[in-house]
Parts: sequence; structure tokens; C-alpha cells
Amino acid sequence: MSNRSDWFPTSIWHFDVDNFLPLNKRLLEAILAERKKDPQGVLLSNAGGWHSADNFQTRTEFKDIVSLVADKALQVVQEINWDLSRVKLTVHSCWAIVNGRFASNYIHTHPNSLLSAVYYVQAPENCGGVFFRDPREAAHVFLPPVAEVSPWTLQKVTFKPVEGRIIIFPSWLLHGVEPNFSDRDRISMSFNIGMQAT
Repeated sequence: MSNRSDWFPTSIWHFDVDNFLPLNKRLLEAILAERKKDPQGVLLSNAGGWHSADNFQTRTEFKDIVSLVADKALQVVQEINWDLSRVKLTVHSCWAIVNGRFASNYIHTHPNSLLSAVYYVQAPENCGGVFFRDPREAAHVFLPPVAEVSPWTLQKVTFKPVEGRIIIFPSWLLHGVEPNFSDRDRISMSFNIGMQAT
């Protein structure tokens, strides 16, 4: 019998918000109003979609979702035992993305943050999942055949977007968004979370 130790896990958390429909209705109205005011948006990881400015954490109309994400991030931090005795969590950037048909997001990371999150406001069928790539670069160099797909053999994992769901992940984890093959917009909000001294 062998003895095995598993180290350096990469965890991804998800939380489903209760009674999210009124929240999503308010967020949808606020996001679409912002896109009407600033139709060009900014160009970062988005390929064909609209990306807002990243200061929504300062805006009153987004305070409820920012508070929810901050609360879930605190749960994550407590679970992995980060020491919050001299620091506090802070959501230091927040933005919206509207991906129409065929729009996607290039693979990227979120520098200068510890955790990042996405929240789904509108997620029609076939609108494109968020995918995460195995961060161990050497693991992509030589790929042996596998008998069964598992967390030890996958190179990429994809999460289907679900309205009212928050996904939280390490900011350094490579991720992207698949193309939207729906005729309806895929609308999400993203968050970067860091720490500051108390």
C-alpha cells in the first residue's frame, strides 16, 4: 500500500445567493444604464464584449452585491485560515461585463489582488462558461494518456454560469470566458479583493 500526500491545492468556491431575482433586476438596470452612458467602455480581457470602468465598488447602486461578495470572501479566508488580526479584506475594484453573441474574454489573471470573484446577473443557455487553467506550466509540456478524467489529469475546468451565483478564486489563477453562442447577452460582474492594514 502506498502513502500519498497532496499539496498545493487550488480551490475554487461558489455560493448561490438566496432570492436573487430582485437583486439581479436592479443590477441589470444599473449596468445597462452605465453602458448607455459609456457605450465604448474599456478594452482589457474582453473580445467583442462591453467592459465597464472598474470603480463600481464605490457606487451606491452596487453596494448590495459588493457587500455580498465581501461576506463570501470572508468565509473563504476563514476557511483557509488567513490571519485577519491586523488586516481587513477590501473589495478594491468591481466592474461589469456584457458579452453579446460570440463575445468572449481572453485568458488572464488579476494582478495586485488576492481573491477575485464573478457574479452572474444574466446567464442564458449556451452563453459561455468561465474556465480555469491548470496553473502548473510544466504540466502542459508533456501530456501522457489518461484512463480517467479527474482533478489530477484535467488541464482546464469550466464552470457553467448560473444566475445568482458567486464564484471566488485565487486572483493569480489563469481564467477566461468561452464565446457566447446565445442570442441574449451574458451579463456578469467581477470583483478584486485584497487586504489593507487596520
